Amino acid sequence: MSVPGPWLLDMATTTVAAGKIFKAFINEKPEIPAGWAFDSQGVPTTDTKAAYNQGMLMPLGGYKGSGLGLMVEILCSVLSGGAMANDVGGIRIRGRHNRCSQCFIAIDIARFMLVEEFTARVEQLVGLMKATPTAPGYDEVMVAGDPEWRTEAERRRNGIPIEEGNWDLLVKTAERLKVALPG
Repeated sequence: MSVPGPWLLDMATTTVAAGKIFKAFINEKPEIPAGWAFDSQGVPTTDTKAAYNQGMLMPLGGYKGSGLGLMVEILCSVLSGGAMANDVGGIRIRGRHNRCSQCFIAIDIARFMLVEEFTARVEQLVGLMKATPTAPGYDEVMVAGDPEWRTEAERRRNGIPIEEGNWDLLVKTAERLKVALPG
């Protein structure tokens, strides 16, 4: 979700995005942090292979997160008429196409107020959040978008780090497709 001003929310409705578990699996990391996934029986697991092989991601925020996740599923799958829940498929399910459903909602801010006023109010709200005293052990309060914009700037300066397992997979795929690797 994005709005004019310094705020951008890009998140999964699970504790972590599935890509973190895929990355751990590809890079042969035996364990993932507690709270990321269930195994195929619905039991919480830290075993990367158990999470990757027919496991499920944990919803963020317990039952409230499950409710948020289901609302997103209703908007993206039910409302769009697309594949729902386990009918979506995905990159882990061989022989089953990924039938990802999406929902895009645009709100014409100008029908509510001047866009400049809205942007100023968002900036004011973000400023209020950032002015909040930090919790013990933290140096600053960040809002949605801050970590991503910082990561983008750092990677533009220093490049994108790629773990060995990911690189090996890219090299094998490039060879199979006869695509030259960058010099």
